[in-house]
This record gives sequence, C-alpha cells and structure tokens, in this order.
Amino acid sequence: MGARAEGLSRLAKAATPTALGLFGVIALALPVRLFEGHLPMPVIPLAVVFFWSVYAPNYLPALSVFFVGLLQDLLSGGPLGLWPAVYLITQYIVLSQRFYFLGREQRVVWLGFALAAAGAGIILWLIMSLMSGVLLPIRSLALQMLATVAIYPAFGFAFSHLHRRVLVEA
Repeated sequence: MGARAEGLSRLAKAATPTALGLFGVIALALPVRLFEGHLPMPVIPLAVVFFWSVYAPNYLPALSVFFVGLLQDLLSGGPLGLWPAVYLITQYIVLSQRFYFLGREQRVVWLGFALAAAGAGIILWLIMSLMSGVLLPIRSLALQMLATVAIYPAFGFAFSHLHRRVLVEA
C-alpha cells in the first residue's frame, strides 16, 4: 500500500467514530416516528460517545464530541452548548471508569451505559428546568433515555464489530 493510500486509510479510521456520531445526530433530527410515535427516538450519539470512550478513546477526541453535540444543538434548536456539555461530561466520566469496563461482560457494560444515560438525562432535565424557571416534566426525557438504553446492545454489537474488523484488523 502506498504512503498516500495508507494515510487516507488512517484518516478514515480516525474519522469513523466522529462520522457515526454525526450520523446519529442527523438520524435524531429526522422527522421519524418509531412505532407511530409511541417510542421516542433513541439518543444515538450518546451510545457513540459511550462506546468509543470505553473501547477506543483515541479515535473520538473531545473536540469531535464537542462538534457532535454542537450539531445536535443546531439541528434541535436547543440552547447552544447543552449537548456538547452533556456529551463531554459523559465522555469524561466514562474515561475515568474505562479500565473497569474493559474485559467485562457486555451486560456489565450495558449497565454502565444505563447509568451514563440516566446521568445525561438528569443533567439535561436540570439544565432545561433551570433555564425555564420551573421543574419540567421528566416523563418524555426518561422514555427517550430508556429507549436509548434498550437499543444500546444492538449498537454496541455493531460498533464492536466495526472496531474489530475495520479499526483493529485493517
């Protein structure tokens, strides 16, 4: 393989987690109604930030996490800085516990993700309640986080396969 092709390959590998996060933000912004609106759209970028922070943190730097969150703020019409803060706090906490998750069974990692999603939901709810001046209802946000936790095993499996086949073996 030539030096140029090898450089492009490295760039593609490095951009994969960020691209997945951006794709997740776009999917979240689409006017899609799961199960006729009975199930909220999962927060896919949260799954991306969690997985890559555990298994390949050097492929998802904080700057990428910031831009994924910023794009989500721009597409959702939310206050600028809210999602970048949530994702960066999540990444920081996950990185601090990374060695605990490595080598554990997937259900342990899933439980860790459930705790991360609960923490992200609480942060979102608190900030939005403070900004509005009243305690906002938490039901829809809790359902969205539950949907996110429910789909994590599928994304974890897909990301794990991608990590092994494309980033590690290639």
